Amino acid sequence: MLPAITNYIRQNILYINLFLVNGLYIPLFFIFHYFLYQKFLLTTFISLKLYSANYFYWYNHLYRYNNIPKDINWIKQFIRFTDTGHIVSFIYLVCPSILPIAFNTHFIITSMYWIGKFCFEMKDCDSINDAFILKPVEYFFCYCNHSIPLLIFTYEITKSEYAIFNVTSLLYSYCWIIGWFAFIYTPWRYLTEDPVYTILHINTPNKDKIYFVLLTGGMYLLSNMVGNTISRFYTSEYLK
Repeated sequence: MLPAITNYIRQNILYINLFLVNGLYIPLFFIFHYFLYQKFLLTTFISLKLYSANYFYWYNHLYRYNNIPKDINWIKQFIRFTDTGHIVSFIYLVCPSILPIAFNTHFIITSMYWIGKFCFEMKDCDSINDAFILKPVEYFFCYCNHSIPLLIFTYEITKSEYAIFNVTSLLYSYCWIIGWFAFIYTPWRYLTEDPVYTILHINTPNKDKIYFVLLTGGMYLLSNMVGNTISRFYTSEYLK
């Protein structure tokens, strides 16, 4: 039996590698984890983060960043603002009062990703070409990370007592992104000279950077208003 299994693996090693390095096992992981624990949010948040963790585990050696050892390139998966979305999602599971910040954060992650993509022609600085990378799979998980969390937190607003959107929630949301910029992005940029986002590249015109930053600030206002509107609507529905 064992020799037959070994022989099968040798004959199909290429497909097995493609299956592993592209994270094609993640949907199976989702099904298994949910069946085991019956926790949809936890399973979803782990599955969404799992793709980037898997990606940088297999491909971190293909990246070059100044002033850091090559064998710790995998830390890049914690540098992007999108990665703080994973953090706030997990915090929500144990601290539901963070819901307004989580919604605003994912609103910015999702809206500014698509605005940057279509209006500012932003490219993915981490996108590379390799014989083993299946681009459709990469795009699929990228789009999932820039849509599904926002949909989840929009739904959470409709049934949570913590969906309180006011000046305080807006200020805390601003603090979240300012904290990311000050304590994560800036040290990384200074150390590695990696812009993370093309809009922040040294060759990008300053006016485009200013427009993007101002637009981001404005989108926070919109996000807080949207969250407040959804919350008030469902609160009024429950009171009827």
